[in-house]
Amino acid sequence: MALHYFDNNEFGVLSQECKEHLTTKGNVVEYPKGSLILDYGLHADFMPIILEGSARVMRISKDDPSKELLLYFLTPGEICPCAAFSQLPDGNMPITVEAESTCKTLNIPLAELNPITKSFSEWRIYELGNFRRRFEELLSLVDDAIFNQLEARLLAYIEKRCLLNNRHGVSLSKVKMASELGTSREVVSRLLKNLESKGVIKQDKTGVHMQG
Repeated sequence: MALHYFDNNEFGVLSQECKEHLTTKGNVVEYPKGSLILDYGLHADFMPIILEGSARVMRISKDDPSKELLLYFLTPGEICPCAAFSQLPDGNMPITVEAESTCKTLNIPLAELNPITKSFSEWRIYELGNFRRRFEELLSLVDDAIFNQLEARLLAYIEKRCLLNNRHGVSLSKVKMASELGTSREVVSRLLKNLESKGVIKQDKTGVHMQG
């Protein structure tokens, strides 16, 4: 009986009746460290709920399967939303889920998800909460992968402009900078503020000035 695992605060939104129903519909499975829970490119038959241990979710390169990118970790009380993709036509797994440590899961058959949602409205809230966390983690990953690189590009752009004009600053608008860098004004504003907080540049009404 897996009911005692639902004492975790992550399950707080679920009613006792819903928890009991899940334990009757799902199967408890223990995965050794390093074993696959869900595999890239394959069809998933179940939605895993982490009960014990942790799992890591990775994106595998289509061109080189030996290359992988860590997307996020799953801990007790969390689900892997991507498993739901297998409910769609040709919905094979876009990611791999691997046990980071010895991991125990409650695997809910995908065929049971719609009936569960219809019977227990709180299940949808629980699912959406998990989706939101995963989406926010992916956005953070995008920030690291793109914005940090763009910050370096923006700084090089300002330095180049200063060098070309033999000045210590540029008077171009943020809209113009954004256009030439292929991004948005909002992103440029954010990056300029970050560079200013680091003491690299200074902004005033006349433009952007290099410090030092």
